[in-house]
Amino acid sequence: MVSFRRALVAGVATLVFAGACTSISAPTIPPISIPTIPPIGLPGVGGSFPPIVLPSGLVIPPGLFPSVDASTGVCLLASPAEVSSIFGSTATVTSNDSNSCTYTFSNFATIVITTDTGDLAGAQVLFGSTAKQIQVGNDAALTGVFIGQPGVYVQRGQNQLQIQGVLTGSDDATMAKLVQVATLAD
Repeated sequence: MVSFRRALVAGVATLVFAGACTSISAPTIPPISIPTIPPIGLPGVGGSFPPIVLPSGLVIPPGLFPSVDASTGVCLLASPAEVSSIFGSTATVTSNDSNSCTYTFSNFATIVITTDTGDLAGAQVLFGSTAKQIQVGNDAALTGVFIGQPGVYVQRGQNQLQIQGVLTGSDDATMAKLVQVATLAD
């Protein structure tokens, strides 16, 4: 009985070994051609996204955005009247908390003032080749453009003051206005 088992196991092992050593001819699959995705230029990586442009005549009717109390939080750094004066258009506070304040204009343009921890090294990477070192008050600062939107980052000790424009354009005049807001809020 033992010799029969050994013969059976040896036979099965031989068949398995022989099966593994033979090649089976399978039909070949033609190569699949996957088109490449065009590169997306990121700031600091060789380009940037184009700015988002809205039709020039598009205006939000007054009262469409809810108004939020601007007498607390980060909105204390720059009042709606001051931001409106700098940008030449009425700003409505649409968001306000202990870390950020959002001013929205009737043409959908938005200014966001944020306070955060960190240093300017992160902003330098974010802005890439568009980063410019400036001085805001007595503090070191950077201006630059990320995904077509301008920003000003001011280093205040261990904290940062960040002024970001959304749908404002990133021309020199707009950047100067954002620096004015940063100077006011610093």
